[in-house]
Amino acid sequence: MSFIFLHWLRLDAAYHPVSQAFQVPARLGKIDLIDQRFIARAHAHNVQVHVWTINDPDAMQHYLNLGVDGLITDYPDRLLRILNRQPAEETLWATP
Repeated sequence: MSFIFLHWLRLDAAYHPVSQAFQVPARLGKIDLIDQRFIARAHAHNVQVHVWTINDPDAMQHYLNLGVDGLITDYPDRLLRILNRQPAEETLWATP
């Protein structure tokens, strides 16, 4: 069963990782998929969280603050500007 559904049902402890990262959209319609608990539970399973497609600078900062491991965007220049403002130890990676 999908981690996201187990997360919503608060049964994510039953998840057995089959991948190293979840690459998920930030929203499904009007439903926010990514929150601090989702990220914490994924990390508890040693799974990274990559969120896509984030083009708004405020949203980029929001997801970085939540602790995502990767952020996919159509505007890497915007993301690089934000990452350059972050302390070095918080910047995980960026590819223009």
